[in-house]
Amino acid sequence: MDSRPDSPNLPTDVRVFQEAVESTGHAIYWTDITGRIEYVNPAFEEQTGYTADDAIGNNANLVQSGVHSEQFYERLWDRILNGDVWKGQIINERKNGERYVVKQTISPVTDDDGEILRFVAINEDITDLRESQERLQQERNRFASLLDAVPVPLVITAFDDDTLKIEQANQAFKDTFGFTDTQLSGALLDNLIVAEDGSRQAREINEQVRRGERVRREVTRYTADGNERTFLLTATAFGSEPHKESLATYLDITDRKQAEEALKQRTQELEDFANVVSHDLRNPLNVASGHLDLLAEKHESSHIDEIWNAHERMQELIENILMLARQGKTIDDTEPVTLGDCVRESWATVETADATLNVETMSTVDADESRLRQLFGNLIRNAVEHGGDDVTITVGDLESGFYVADDGPGIPPTEREQVFETGHTSTETGTGFGLSIVREVVDAHGWEIDVTESRTGGARFEITDIKPSTEK
Repeated sequence: MDSRPDSPNLPTDVRVFQEAVESTGHAIYWTDITGRIEYVNPAFEEQTGYTADDAIGNNANLVQSGVHSEQFYERLWDRILNGDVWKGQIINERKNGERYVVKQTISPVTDDDGEILRFVAINEDITDLRESQERLQQERNRFASLLDAVPVPLVITAFDDDTLKIEQANQAFKDTFGFTDTQLSGALLDNLIVAEDGSRQAREINEQVRRGERVRREVTRYTADGNERTFLLTATAFGSEPHKESLATYLDITDRKQAEEALKQRTQELEDFANVVSHDLRNPLNVASGHLDLLAEKHESSHIDEIWNAHERMQELIENILMLARQGKTIDDTEPVTLGDCVRESWATVETADATLNVETMSTVDADESRLRQLFGNLIRNAVEHGGDDVTITVGDLESGFYVADDGPGIPPTEREQVFETGHTSTETGTGFGLSIVREVVDAHGWEIDVTESRTGGARFEITDIKPSTEK
């Protein structure tokens, strides 16, 4: 049987059909109703590696690869023998043993009575396309795995007018918001997690992102079970119109915000309490001091000095209470402060007996001057309390800060972490507030403090991590 008859006597329409079949890029062949090949076109030879002489007379299973099961081919034959068209993808094998993928259509050819005469098969080689799709799917799977590895809720959306349609969400997003893949697939993001009263803000954010702006702000969103949570949203757009997309992360800061609010409230309550206490204490203390001055003018007694000392101690306690009430407050406004001048001013306000001050610093730091004086005042008072009336105190420079050292007995290594705790004191007259206030002043400036041993064996407080002053 000639695989490609060429008869000039064929009708024109038949000859045109024959030329079309011969020149098409798809492999075309037909078989009898048993599957025996009767014709193949040139594209079949090129696709399979079998010539017309190899194929014609052989069964179509000549190109089977063995990948598909017997049941697969049984279903195929049941369909075409029933007179229906079969379409699908098949992995075949070339003459050289190489496998390839075809998109195949098999159609029955019938006579006027509807009897099946033969089957025509058209095979489109989609091997490259299939490999590309598989590579693409592998990349998608890899990308999905990378997204799921990110511990922060993350969602990729596509712009749909002024709304965002979900394209992909990572596992952290699903876990945090409580939505399933089915609920998220193709859904509008804002409809799922934004309350009605927050829709205007959500639209504003969407417009910012669409304009190419990177958005970073706190937002309130709702989970699948209706719980309200606070998130730090970071969103940015990528791609171009009309298929512009965006990537957004939702960092859950609900617990942190609640803790901040609770701390803020407790701090305010403490400050209010301290102000009331200090006011209620100062009034009777001022009255007592006034009467003591009058009493001192008329009488001489050693008890008067003791009372004066007690009043000064009470005044110090009041100031310490107010200082501790400011715990946790950061310092926003600073100015260049000369350390030498600041420590000398502090020295003048503290009862130093016969103590000696050595100022070995010429540095200037950016600080809140009043609170820095409180720091020096408490360190000086601490040195006198523990080192005695004749203690020598030295203030000098460090590479990124300064130190305050004394020649007193020092602080044992086992106690150095405890000295900054409120209420800790090793003397009968100490309030236990002094060094905790020093720590609060340091923290408020964003500095670091450490206690070690001075050259003479005394205590040495090192305040570091101070940025250079902005003073020109």
